[in-house]
Amino acid sequence: MASQHQSGYDTESSPLPEGSSDMLTNKGVIAAGSRRCWTEREESILMSATKELAATGWKLNNGFRSGYLTRALEALKREFPKTDIVVHTHIKSKITTWKKNYYSQMQILDRSGVGFNADGDYKIDIDDEQ
Repeated sequence: MASQHQSGYDTESSPLPEGSSDMLTNKGVIAAGSRRCWTEREESILMSATKELAATGWKLNNGFRSGYLTRALEALKREFPKTDIVVHTHIKSKITTWKKNYYSQMQILDRSGVGFNADGDYKIDIDDEQ
């Protein structure tokens, strides 16, 4: 399979000017390694699908049973039939990112003098000493 990303040369084999993007010459083509932006609705559906899987016995002591990513994809396909989301590049990456963010937040909240504010808007309050 050929790469969709062109080299830094135009049709006359001369280098493109300094600072110009080779993506400008190929509008609509996504470069290999580009990121997919998730919508809030897609993230919401993925989150509810993983919660449902955990509630229906797919969650084990050390994680989910094999095949849970495919089940999550099926839930996304039901809601968005023409979606371009795939299991091993998009869903797995999103869940890994969620885990990393959750771990970082838990590290912050484990410190003494740190917690959520009383307003209920999920902002973190930190004492001046911290």
